[in-house]
Amino acid sequence: MTDTISTTPAKSHRILSIDILRGITIAGMILVNNPGGPEEDSFTPLTHAEWIGLTPTDLVFPTFMFIMGITTYLSLRKFNFTWSKSCARKVAKRAFLLWGIGLAIALLLTMIRGAVHPEEWHGFGDMFAHLRILGVLPRLGICYGLAAVVALSVKHKLIPWLIAILFIGYYIILELGNGYAHDSSNILAVVDNIVLGADHTYKWDTPDPEGLLSTLPALGHVLIGFCVGKAIMNLKDLNDKIERLFVIGAVLMLAGVLLAYACPISKKLWTPTFALTTCGIGSTLLALMTWVIDKRHRTGRITEFFHVFGVNPLALYVLSDLILIPYSIIPFFSKQTLQQVLFKDVFSSFLPLPWASLLWACICVMTCWVVGLWLYKKKIYIKL
Repeated sequence: MTDTISTTPAKSHRILSIDILRGITIAGMILVNNPGGPEEDSFTPLTHAEWIGLTPTDLVFPTFMFIMGITTYLSLRKFNFTWSKSCARKVAKRAFLLWGIGLAIALLLTMIRGAVHPEEWHGFGDMFAHLRILGVLPRLGICYGLAAVVALSVKHKLIPWLIAILFIGYYIILELGNGYAHDSSNILAVVDNIVLGADHTYKWDTPDPEGLLSTLPALGHVLIGFCVGKAIMNLKDLNDKIERLFVIGAVLMLAGVLLAYACPISKKLWTPTFALTTCGIGSTLLALMTWVIDKRHRTGRITEFFHVFGVNPLALYVLSDLILIPYSIIPFFSKQTLQQVLFKDVFSSFLPLPWASLLWACICVMTCWVVGLWLYKKKIYIKL
């Protein structure tokens, strides 16, 4: 899944809390993406807001993208934010690998499901004809690539203005294009259907939560992380970094909440207020964790648990998709999968459904953690 495997960690001056918070987001993404049963069987905080609103689950992915913006600053700083062949090759390779891996996983899961249920299999041609082109990993690849191009091509003092243009432009699109409708008349769905085709979008909701137009505010989201990275990494004193993170977090959250009166907070639309609010929460969390972990040196088993996810984030996230094959697709027990047996026949027999669903999700998280722990102990860091 990657092009580089290193056995020694790269030297970096970034604070440990960045890796820990990134690990929390990856563990959270795996947890909420793998419930034991239908969404209605899960605890409400472990499900996405149906349309407008914000739940703890809605914070996970945007926090990871916020952290990606910070680490993009750190990685490009090594090239002095100047174009070169090696820099361009690294940016292009990472962006396309993220997108390509996402597509490859979707194809693999479709093929395995077709082999298990041949009555539903209509051949490779049909598989490609209904392949979702966008998604979580493609969004990461697109936003990283575009953010890197901006960081290398635009004066950094102009980036906040670019973010404002992206947010205001997207808000106008929503206002003029029936952008708050939860159906196919939404301008986001209209554009996706015209450009990508209805067969290549998310089949379980409309519009696609990772669609084309919502990439605009998502790019602004990553660029906010980049600006935060620049703001704190140029400070030498740790106390100054913590203070600035708290101030930035408070300003962003306040702006997001106040502007929500005009532009509702919605992950599925990735509204500008959603980006502002979640980036503000991410900055505040990072400030708090920096104070606890990097200043007061309060580390232990909990921080080490999430550090395992933080040093190999994308590898373990991809693994969480791949374990669906033995866990949830291939039947082993009288035409039942391991998930069906454990969740329906075992866990649900002595636990309420929300707890049974959570227990199964924890099994998925721990499976990935065990693999990550082995990599961590061997000091193997898989990088794109």
